[in-house]
Amino acid sequence: MNRFKNARLSTKLFTALTLVTLIIFTTITLVTFFIVRDLTITSQKEKATLLIDTVNPTVSLALFLGIHDLGEKLSTITQRNEVIALKVSDAKGKVILNYQQYDASSSYDTIQITENLMEPSSLKVIGTITLTYSGEEFTKTMNRFYTLYGWITLSVFTVLWLMMLWINRLLLPIKLIAQKVRNFKPGKKIIFDIPYTQREFTQIIHSFEAMQESVITYAEEIESINKNLEIKITEQTREAIRHLYYDNLTALPNRIKLQEDLQLKDINTVAILNIDDFKEINDFFGIDAGDWLLTQIAHWLSEMKLKPYRIGGDEFAFRMREGSSHAEFRHDIEMLLALLSEKFFMIAEETVHVRATVGIAIDSDKPLIHADVALNKARSAKHPYSVYDRSEGIEQQYQTNIAMSAQIRQALVEHRIVCQYQPIVSCESGKIAKYETLVRIQNEDGSLIAPYDFLPIAQKTKLYHHITQEVVYQACHLFITRNEQFSINLSISDMLDGRTVTTIENILRQTGTANRVIFEILESEGIENFDEAASFITRMKAFGVKFAIDDFGTGYSNFENILKLNVDILKIDGSLIKSINENPRNRIVVEAIVDFAHRIGIDTVAEFVSSEEILQNVTDLGITYAQGFHTGKPKFLNQQLM
Repeated sequence: MNRFKNARLSTKLFTALTLVTLIIFTTITLVTFFIVRDLTITSQKEKATLLIDTVNPTVSLALFLGIHDLGEKLSTITQRNEVIALKVSDAKGKVILNYQQYDASSSYDTIQITENLMEPSSLKVIGTITLTYSGEEFTKTMNRFYTLYGWITLSVFTVLWLMMLWINRLLLPIKLIAQKVRNFKPGKKIIFDIPYTQREFTQIIHSFEAMQESVITYAEEIESINKNLEIKITEQTREAIRHLYYDNLTALPNRIKLQEDLQLKDINTVAILNIDDFKEINDFFGIDAGDWLLTQIAHWLSEMKLKPYRIGGDEFAFRMREGSSHAEFRHDIEMLLALLSEKFFMIAEETVHVRATVGIAIDSDKPLIHADVALNKARSAKHPYSVYDRSEGIEQQYQTNIAMSAQIRQALVEHRIVCQYQPIVSCESGKIAKYETLVRIQNEDGSLIAPYDFLPIAQKTKLYHHITQEVVYQACHLFITRNEQFSINLSISDMLDGRTVTTIENILRQTGTANRVIFEILESEGIENFDEAASFITRMKAFGVKFAIDDFGTGYSNFENILKLNVDILKIDGSLIKSINENPRNRIVVEAIVDFAHRIGIDTVAEFVSSEEILQNVTDLGITYAQGFHTGKPKFLNQQLM
């Protein structure tokens, strides 16, 4: 079927005509054959019947009269060539006459007719007569028909063959057109030099020529478009490579380019330079000015003999040049820092002095990571540069921090953030007046992790505020059933976090413990966002909350800010209290803090009270409360029945 679908048009036409012709011819032939055969057989039967009817009365009478010698009476029939046999039998089946003729006609088909012999008066059957008639005429007639059929068949196939030649001749121009079109190639024009003038083919050729012109025009347009696309793709590729490997602001190669260059050159010595206090420059002059400064620094670094890369916002990197030694590379970095310390840059007609810190990794399997570790080390130590040293174990500390961060997250999920409470006693009565809430992580084995082991790490992640919210929730719900006051430590970042503030307000409303809550603010952190902190304190005081400044005396100890913040308690730092007996200067400082607190009408708490002697001293100084292992260690508290 698929082969016929894919056949040529001439083949399809010839096949269709052949099928139609054969169907019609076969139908006519079969109908004619049956008609001729039936007519011939009927004619022969009628002749045989006529012969029997001619002699039937004579034979019937002779047989009735008992005359058995019928040869002479039937000679007129038996002498005919077309009569093959004649048989006469009486009623009992006795053969009276059995004439048989053996001649050439016996090779043809025969026709046999049998009739009854009747008694003349009573029409009683007295015998039978059987005539075997030659089918020679039928056979000859049919043979003539077969001969005629053969000639007709030959004529039909001759006509079909001529029709096929005519169809091929008729469709030859289409074949020639198809051949030329099949060999068509863009840029070459087809010449239809076909020696036929039929109107239909002329129209086809004109259509192909018009189509060819359109194709050539379209091909030229496509070629032009392709050339333009190639140009644009080349430009876009070049631009994409530039964006991929070069910094848009400074046009310096970026981190990706540095990583590839390190792999290709097989160089493992790298330095990372970070601009010190660049955030302050952005805050003071604006981001646009900061970007302009970066472009100036990048241009200046490009003029040095070290090839710079910009790998971050205010970070640049250098790789050791091929053929250079580690000592030379380190010397180049030192010279770069020395020159940079003497260089001034311009921002809005103002001169700006830029300082930088550098971290160096020498022959490292992770040069960028190790250079960054060295950079952090130099910044922490406030050194101009530092060289990575594996023996210092800084990476292990990072891994420890990562592990602790994961442990904090898991503890939050599994509700293993727990609170212990340290008593704060009244120096006057010696009784517990309040508790300080202290957070812990409880391990699966029941052991506890102290806050100084995980809170500094939590503060570097987004987990710190979740810990604060959990502590506020646990403490407030515990003291619903207790009468004591209780304090909770808050960082400045907690006070500035909108979600944490909203959560605290909701918990205070739900538990009704606001009038017994004291929020302790670490004075050692400093209060840079003074207005926001004051706003938070005012907002919480509207609920009845009190505020304490924790570790007072260790930081800036700005008495003016204490007045502006309107706090209720000053907790004197333990570093002053624990040596108050041996260090007269510490005692003088504590006396000044207590005197200041009394003058403005606020309470004081002495931390790190570790002995009875220290407790007596802080009591003598007029400190309101005492807190430390001597007065009570942190412990778990249970709810009480009201």
